[in-house]
Amino acid sequence: MTNFSLNEQYLVDKDGRRVGVVLTIQDYQRLLRHLEELEAYQSAREEINIVDQLLAEAKQGDKEDSLPTFRRRSGPGGMIVI
Repeated sequence: MTNFSLNEQYLVDKDGRRVGVVLTIQDYQRLLRHLEELEAYQSAREEINIVDQLLAEAKQGDKEDSLPTFRRRSGPGGMIVI
């Protein structure tokens, strides 16, 4: 991800503590776009994690629910016997 700088200005109270921020409209819109990109990335990552979890559970399930193995052989007249 790219870094970007904001040209922020702070509002301070009488004691000099920062109580607010002033951004230009352009900086505000860039900040919103960046947040939307991060949310989309996070959402996609969560979906990938869910798929990874389902695949891992399926692999574990294969070991527990092992089906009998079948051998394929040719029967009379070329029939396939399982």
